[in-house]
Amino acid sequence: MSTRKRAPPPSDSPRKRTKKSPAPDAVITVEDEEDDLESILAQIKAQEESEALARRLQEEWNAPGPSSSGPPSGLGDATHASEFIEVSDDEHPPEDDETMARRLAKAWEAGASDSDVEFIQSHPKTHSSAAEKGKAKSDSSSAIPPIAKLEQCRDLFAGEKTCACGAKLPSPRGHVVFTPQSPPPSLLRLLHVPCKKCNTNHCRGCMSPVSCPLTCKGEGTECSVQTCCANVRVIAIFETLGGFDRQYLGERDCSDERARKAAAKARANRGATVGPGGTGYGTGNTGGWGNDYVYGRGRGRGRSRGANNGELQLPITDALASHFDEIIVRALDTVTTYLPAPYADDPKIYDMLPHDSIGALLSLSQLPELLGSLLRNDSVTDWITRIDVYHAMLALLRRMADCELTLEVLVGTRWEISKSCGLEDWMWGDGSIVWERKKDTDDPVPAPPLYAHFKKLTRQCEAFLAGASSLLESGEADDGGETAETAVKATSLCGDIIAAKDDIERAMAVMGKNCETVLRDLERSDYPSGSGSTAGSGKEGKGKGLDPAINLDRVYARECERLAFKYVALSQPAQTGTGLDYPGYKYVQELKKTANATRNPKDRLHLVKELAVMATSLPPGVWVRVDEVRNDAIKIMIAGPEGTPYAGGLFEFDCFIPLEYPNKPPLMHLRTTGGGSVRFNPNLYNCGKVCLSLLGTWPGRPEEQWSPKSTLLQVLVSIQSMILIELPYFNEPGYGKANPNNRASQEYNKNIRAQTTRWAIVEWLKDEHKDGVWGEVIASHFLTRHDAIRTCLVDWAKHQTNIRKYGPSAGAYALYPSFGGASLPMGGDDYPGDEYDEDGEDDDEFGGYEFDLGPVPPPYDEGVVQDAASHAPYAASLLERAKADVGARPGEMDLLDEFDKGIQRVRGWKLGDGDGSGEQS
Repeated sequence: MSTRKRAPPPSDSPRKRTKKSPAPDAVITVEDEEDDLESILAQIKAQEESEALARRLQEEWNAPGPSSSGPPSGLGDATHASEFIEVSDDEHPPEDDETMARRLAKAWEAGASDSDVEFIQSHPKTHSSAAEKGKAKSDSSSAIPPIAKLEQCRDLFAGEKTCACGAKLPSPRGHVVFTPQSPPPSLLRLLHVPCKKCNTNHCRGCMSPVSCPLTCKGEGTECSVQTCCANVRVIAIFETLGGFDRQYLGERDCSDERARKAAAKARANRGATVGPGGTGYGTGNTGGWGNDYVYGRGRGRGRSRGANNGELQLPITDALASHFDEIIVRALDTVTTYLPAPYADDPKIYDMLPHDSIGALLSLSQLPELLGSLLRNDSVTDWITRIDVYHAMLALLRRMADCELTLEVLVGTRWEISKSCGLEDWMWGDGSIVWERKKDTDDPVPAPPLYAHFKKLTRQCEAFLAGASSLLESGEADDGGETAETAVKATSLCGDIIAAKDDIERAMAVMGKNCETVLRDLERSDYPSGSGSTAGSGKEGKGKGLDPAINLDRVYARECERLAFKYVALSQPAQTGTGLDYPGYKYVQELKKTANATRNPKDRLHLVKELAVMATSLPPGVWVRVDEVRNDAIKIMIAGPEGTPYAGGLFEFDCFIPLEYPNKPPLMHLRTTGGGSVRFNPNLYNCGKVCLSLLGTWPGRPEEQWSPKSTLLQVLVSIQSMILIELPYFNEPGYGKANPNNRASQEYNKNIRAQTTRWAIVEWLKDEHKDGVWGEVIASHFLTRHDAIRTCLVDWAKHQTNIRKYGPSAGAYALYPSFGGASLPMGGDDYPGDEYDEDGEDDDEFGGYEFDLGPVPPPYDEGVVQDAASHAPYAASLLERAKADVGARPGEMDLLDEFDKGIQRVRGWKLGDGDGSGEQS
């Protein structure tokens, strides 16, 4: 810490200067030599006046009383001590004024400069070592604002204090234990600094004497240390966060160990793979993805082949989880108590002028990590189970929005912490904080603002309220039991979350922060959890150096998130004048049959929760529309992933949720079939059937079948990632391991590309879809990814003529595994265990026509796989038979030209935010 210097007093000699200090015991030593008496006396008088001023300033800073806010910058009493000017008594014995004056005169006469006079800062020995250790372990992290800020304030939190009697008192140190009493006694004890020498207790913030005894722990009503000054309030926050960090990190380590043991046990019990069996068929692998591990609570979504592991239950008892939630609630409540409350009915000086290190303390602790985990949690069931935790979190967020220092923690830039010893150990120099670094620049990796997660959470709440409102209004939840209570709790909590979001945004407006700007900055930054981000991968960039592909992915992900989930009107008034019609929806009969049926209230609430989760959990390229009247009527759109023969295409599905859901799987029907003429995949039939063991349309292994823990989201992810794949030919059971060099697979992909272009791309660019349920999605998808899709089509056209010359030969029959260049329908009902047609015959359907395939060798026959070319003559004759029966369509179509024309039509749709606002040039 730098030493303060005062300007020299007026003097007859310009060469004579003095060294002043704000400390009363400052002493400056010079050599002996005589000078004129008048000059010496003038200097002595100036010295005395300076010392008197310093004493008065120190008394004002340390004046007792609750209104005392400590010295400037909040550095506390230890700061004053650090600015004293001392000399060593070992070399110079005490001198009287005359001797000192003679030495001063000699130095001035010799022209001594400021640098010739030695200044010794009196940092307490114990604290100096702690500060040095802390700085050494921080390395280059001092460039991070919270670190830099707290480095300046170490004395306040961990430095020695000086009693009025002159005794040096170490700052108390201990571990805060969160008990039912609030604030906990272990915290209040740390806010006192007792001096046994003079038998006086002091406020740790400003060292003002307090009336409580030396052993005071805050139990008595006479203890006023909590409201003494701004310094003690920020110390209370520091100790609370330090205690929370200790318990949070300890619990996380225990949870990680439990997770490792559970994973090891799962690996040991895992069965052998039975494959290759094709997508939707048994493999014996029930691995999951996305295990979001939070304080010993495991959550995951199955992504195996038809897996049903909806939630990964880690071996932790409910009692342990409940106990730690109690600790979280007490910690959050305690932090909220000491944060500034400028809008309270009776605000104090420390509420209006809080210590400026509060934001840095919050940022450096594990509290943002906890808040981020809670805000990212997409389980409404978990919200209700932990409703006390969420109420405590909302109270804290509202309080943080009241003060500019703490609001910055919600909306400002954060940094990813790789490893932390906890705030308390770091402050005392007993540990270090390791930051995530970018590989190429070694810069800290930024983390998304907490507000970004909070904003997303409110969308999920709005989706839940939209579904729950009809449930409560209809009285279906009024079963006098747990369902009604749960619905009311969840509805109330969702309302509180939305209200808290509004409070934060109002505070942002008052502070001059624009909500949309904060979110746009998030999208433009290299946040590791942001859409399309590659932070830390060495591929990130800024400004002009940003990879265009990465930027496109981010924009597209943002557009997908904006349009991902909505409640809409899928129905229209029936022409008969009574009831509703659902045009363009497969399961109209199912809706009619269940129109007067009542869904189990518990199952209805389960569906509402699941839809709320989907509102914020859909991957990019998946959109869901739920009917606002019948929540069991759902439409789904899935974009073909890049690098597959489905790239750029949009595939529409109808979904119906049966009354028995979740005990029975949903019904799924593919609508994008070229009017029933195209079979896009061995798992996607031209009649619309979706073959997947998770849907019960294929008899897979027991663990791959639907269970009450399975979700609709699992089904959608499975279709996108396991059916719409790079080599769909090998989804056919028995076709062996995927091989991109397989000729039959290559021909199969060429045919799929042509049909994707015709029916999943060009077909959607017609004006008839402008005012449909997918109008905004179509415009957003094709205008945002226009360049990428067109580049893909041009590349396809280079290797196959049926893109620029799409004709009748590119019909349904070209979409089955081909043998020797000819095409062979693989049979929609040729799999063991598949369903028969309505007429009881095992026939194949193409666009409403049925063809008896006769004695076709089973597609999974080993001879067919090994020597498919031998069946070419039969396949060719079969193709000719099919063409003759269906009839050839005249003319050819240039699909690339049709795509360009369609894009121009879509540009003129003018659908607001969905008309190409995210388009890339």
